[in-house]
Formats: sequence, C-alpha cells, structure tokens
Amino acid sequence: MLDSNTDNLTSSETTPVNSQEIEHWLDWQCRMISDVNHGGIFLSAKNDISSLKPAALWPASGQTSSTLQSIASKTIKGGAGIAQKEVSNNAEVFDYVAYPLFQKDRVIGAVVLALEIRSEAQRQAVLQLLQWGAIWAEKTLERYYSDRRRTPTLVLDAVAVCSKNEPLAITAHHLCNYLADNFDCSRVVLGFCKGLQVQILGMSHQLQFDRRIVRVSQIEFAMEECIEYGKPIIIPDNTSDQPGSIHIHAQQLLNSNKGSICSIPLSCDNTLIGVITLFSEKTNRFDNKVIDQLSTITQHLAPIFHLRQIKSQPGWKNSFHKIGTHGQRLTSAGNIGFKAITAMCLVALLLITFLETDHLVTAQATVEGSMQQAVVAPFSSYIATANARAGDSVTQDQILATLDNRDLLLQQEKWLSERDKHSKEYQEALAIRDRAQVSALIARIAQTDAQLHHIDEQLQHTRLRAPFNGLLISGDWSRALGVPVERGQLLFEIVPAEGYRVALQVNDHDIAGIASEQQGRLRLAGLPEQPIQLSVSRIVPISTAGQGDNHFRVEADITDEQPGLRPGMQGVAKVNIGRASILKVWTWSLLNRLRLWAWSLGF
Repeated sequence: MLDSNTDNLTSSETTPVNSQEIEHWLDWQCRMISDVNHGGIFLSAKNDISSLKPAALWPASGQTSSTLQSIASKTIKGGAGIAQKEVSNNAEVFDYVAYPLFQKDRVIGAVVLALEIRSEAQRQAVLQLLQWGAIWAEKTLERYYSDRRRTPTLVLDAVAVCSKNEPLAITAHHLCNYLADNFDCSRVVLGFCKGLQVQILGMSHQLQFDRRIVRVSQIEFAMEECIEYGKPIIIPDNTSDQPGSIHIHAQQLLNSNKGSICSIPLSCDNTLIGVITLFSEKTNRFDNKVIDQLSTITQHLAPIFHLRQIKSQPGWKNSFHKIGTHGQRLTSAGNIGFKAITAMCLVALLLITFLETDHLVTAQATVEGSMQQAVVAPFSSYIATANARAGDSVTQDQILATLDNRDLLLQQEKWLSERDKHSKEYQEALAIRDRAQVSALIARIAQTDAQLHHIDEQLQHTRLRAPFNGLLISGDWSRALGVPVERGQLLFEIVPAEGYRVALQVNDHDIAGIASEQQGRLRLAGLPEQPIQLSVSRIVPISTAGQGDNHFRVEADITDEQPGLRPGMQGVAKVNIGRASILKVWTWSLLNRLRLWAWSLGF
C-alpha cells in the first residue's frame, strides 16, 4: 500500500518531461526487479530540493508518499545511491533503494524503489541494476533539456538573420533556408499579406522563382487559408481542435504524396501580416514541441518584418512631401546646381520627344540553308566505306559513302549463269525448230535480263553521291563501318554551299510592326565584326512558346552574303520597322503592354 497524505502530490502533477518514455522505463524497471511495492522518479529544478516533483510513479494510478520524496531528497543531496530500511508513515517497513540522475555532472533528480525486506547483498544487487538502468533515463532527460536550451538559440539566430541590412526578399530567403536546415524541412516558404491576398516573398533553396507557376499559386492559396483560420494549421494532425475544412492544405499534402505541412501565421499588434509554411517529408514531423518552437520564433520575428515593411514601402504623405520640397527648391532663391540639373533634364526630355530615329525590333536569329537535301539508304545493307562526315564541303556526284555489294555481286553471277543456260537451250530449241520451247525460253531470257538490270541499278546505288555542291550538316559513319542500315534510313543531310537564309524569333509584342521587304542587320556570335544585311521575305503566322514568351518565326534573305557563313550560326538581328521619336521608340513596348493591361481591366 502507498502512503496517503493531505500534502501528497498526485501523478497528474508530475513534471511533463517525456512522460510516456519515463513511465515506460519505470514500469519496465519495477517489473524486472522482484517484490517492488511502489516507486517513483523525482526531478528537481536547479538543484532546489524543496521544488522536488514526481516525473513518474509506479503503479501509475497511485500517489507519491512523503517517504519516497524524503529518500529522493537524501539521494539528490548526497549525489550517491542509497540502499536502506525505512519505516513509512503507515508503520510499514520497506527496503528503499535510490539512485541519483545526472546531467553533465549535475544532479537533476533520483529514482526510488520501495522493496520487500531482503538481505544486504540483494539490496546492493538491486542498486547495481538500478544504476545500470538509470543510464537510459538520463539519455531521455538529456534530450529534453537540450531541446529546452535549443529554443532560445533558434530565436536569437533567426532574429540575427532578419536584422541584417539586406533587401527584404534576400532576408526572407535566408530565413527560409535557416528554418529548413534546423527543422529538417524539404521546403520553407514565407509570404506577406497584400490586401486580401498573400504574396510569397521568399522560398528556401530557391532565390528566384516564377510566381506564375501553378505550384507557387497553390502555396499562396494555402497561406490565405491559414490567414482566414487565424491559427496554425498542421496536416496531418491528431489534435481535436483542428478544423475539418482545411481543403487547400490537404491538397498540398496529396500533391506531395507523403510528409506533413505546417503553416504558422505572423501576427503583430493583433494584425496578421504574413504566413510561414513548412513542408517536411516526414509524416509526423510537426509535433507539439516543434510547433511551440516555431510559434516562439514567429512571435519575435513578426514585429521585425512589420517594421521593415513600413520602411520599404513609404506612404503617400511622404511622397507628396518630397515633391513639395523639390518644388520649393525650384522657386526659392539659390539652389543653382539643382535648378541647372532640372533645366538640363527638361531640355533632354524635349529633345527625345521631337528628334526621330530608326525604330528597330531586336530578335534572336539563326542561319539556315535555303534548301536541305537528305541522303538515305536505298535498300537494307551494311556500311562499307565512309568518305565524308558532317562539316565537310562536298561537290556534286562526290561519293559520300558506299554500301556492301557482295550479296548483289553473287546475285548478278547467279542470273548471268541462268542467262547463259537459257541461251544454250534457246539455240538447241531453235535448231530442232521447237517453236513452243523457243517462245518459253525467250520469256525466260527476258526475265533474266530484267533481274540483271535491277541488280545493276542497285549496284550503282551502293555508291551514295552528293546531289549538289554543298555542306554536310549531319552524318558521320567513319566510326560505324559495318553497321547495318535499313531502307529509307537517313544517312546524310546536305545544304547548298551558297544561298542561306536567316530565321528570326520575334516576340509577339513586336510582330505587329514587322512586314515583308523590311531591311535589317545581323551580327553573328561567330562573326561579330561583320554586319550582314537582311531583307524580310516571309512571316510564318504560327507562334511558339519559349523562355516565358510567345515568338513568331520570320524568315529573311541575306542580301550581302559574307564569307565564313555556316548553317546553325546564331546571333542578334535588328529589323528597321520605320522612324519615330526617341521617346516613342523607348516607350513603345511599355505603352503596348500598358494598353493591353488596361483593356484586360475593362478600360
């Protein structure tokens, strides 16, 4: 029986230190040692014996006794194990065995067991077992105390990261990297409220990102869901206070197939200013301990970000004040330098408004052949020789490669023998005037001649020749002799030695100004010192998407072909679409984009 006292502490008042693990260890220890009546683990706060609290009791439904607490106090004070007889409050005699628990040479508590009476040797054996088992309990407590010391360090380091004199986006990126590394997350995203929406400002391990990506938009929707809920959202979560309609976070978890998601709102002066969302590949990564650490960090970071937002986005009053100040400097006496600079700016504005220049449209350009001829295998065979490869200049009828003709020569010998045989039979039939046999042999000889003619044609096609003077742009069989090829397989591609054209990729914002016969200039990366004159010949009315924009293919003829041109050379072309003022040329693309944006809004 356990002692009952009015001053006793129930097991519900135990220190919340890894309670499940500590209780499991105490239950295992008490069952391993025979005749244990009751026991407990007691922890002290900063070596203060008066603040001794039970961390676990055995049996779990029991209450602690003053005798157990007294033995624990003696053990903590002495710093060594105790094995002695003691009388409890209800006059029962037990053997009490206790051993202190250490953390870095500091006594933080003790484990005490009340046993049935036994010999001194048996008490010492139990003390030895308790000493060995206490190592596991000390490791468990060490993890708890290290976590408690880790939270202030995390907060200070996070504040240091956000206090650096860097742009807000860079600071957000560094903070996301810091949280991802310290909380074992695959991705951390920080977003700030922009009106009724949330806009992502920083993402871990990715300094630059495209906001138009569907994945980024979905994360912003999840952040808006956290702002609407006003509390942290954790998925998966085993607590009962989680709302049942967290759809967007659940969808994010489905997209990841596994892991967990946690969103923590940033609040300053009861105003939500942003959200931090963490993604982990572990299913139960965000437990209560991690959520407490993250909440502590966000409480200290929210005021910092709020001040930096105010500093980076000055209000309308500050802007009007600056304009008024500059106006006073212009109208007041003095300030000669400021007035001179203002006058020069006005003159420059007038000049670029009325002076005209060529309006040029810039586009990426690639040199292509005006015609492209393919050389294919005429029949299934093997590569015998290869006399040319990609990059070589060839002349008309030059042999590029030859195919194996041994099978064709054998067939030719076979049909020649057949023809000789039929010719002899024909002479014999003619001598005996057998007209039926003569007619049949004439047909056979004609059939044999047709086969020989077909074989001769194939033998001629075993020598692959260049159809015209040009440049080979594909095909290298010099390292593949003996390789089998199939009928119709592409072996070489050749373009003419002269007569190139240029393919331009014009942005869809500039294509409206392009017309046929417009002139332009091209500079190639391989020939930067030689400008090449162009003339637009054809506009292909089909757009292709690439590099975040749509482009149209425009073909142009080269009017002054330069030596050294090769197919595939790339460069930059500028097409002259007319004359306009310098100001209009500089603002033409911007104005078109603004008009399109205003029209999309209904203006």
